[in-house]
Amino acid sequence: MEQLTDEQIIEQVRQGQMEVYRMLVDRHQGYIYTIIRQMVDHTETAEDLTQEVFVKMYRSIEGYRGDAKLTTWLYRLTVNVVQDYRRSLKRRPLQSAMAKVKDWLSYNEAQPEEQIISREERDLKWQLIAELPDKYRLILILHYLKEFSYQEIAEITQMPIKTIETRLYRAKKMLQERWMEVERIDYQKYNTQEKIT
Repeated sequence: MEQLTDEQIIEQVRQGQMEVYRMLVDRHQGYIYTIIRQMVDHTETAEDLTQEVFVKMYRSIEGYRGDAKLTTWLYRLTVNVVQDYRRSLKRRPLQSAMAKVKDWLSYNEAQPEEQIISREERDLKWQLIAELPDKYRLILILHYLKEFSYQEIAEITQMPIKTIETRLYRAKKMLQERWMEVERIDYQKYNTQEKIT
């Protein structure tokens, strides 16, 4: 079977060929999951939200007009699903805390030492990114990790490019300041230990 474009698949779905929708899901779910996982704390939650994105996409596929790339439309949908989830957490703080605990407990400690160290460094970076306010974290992830242009981010978030530039600048500045704080704490801790021994 020849490789169908996203638009061709959508057209077939609209004509009632529901089985081809799976091709769209297979093509985009890994990328969507990665974005969501970087915005939420728990892997199972990210999986659930990824599934929700594709359910919503399926339900609203008739409304896709094709004036933006499908990926842009899909990422906009993803951002909306994550924002809805975050709003719901504010109404359910206990479930949010339990999801974090569950994620910590699911960590597999049986790894070689160097994997643990690299995971710790990666986790620290993600923790610092996760501490950023939502509006800054989203722009940072879309631009640096997903390599979207300002124009694409503007289409996804429905924000002016100037706002995106400002938020990206502030996000980088906040991240840099937090990283320097962490590095200073580690350095001070190391120096203190050296004096004790």
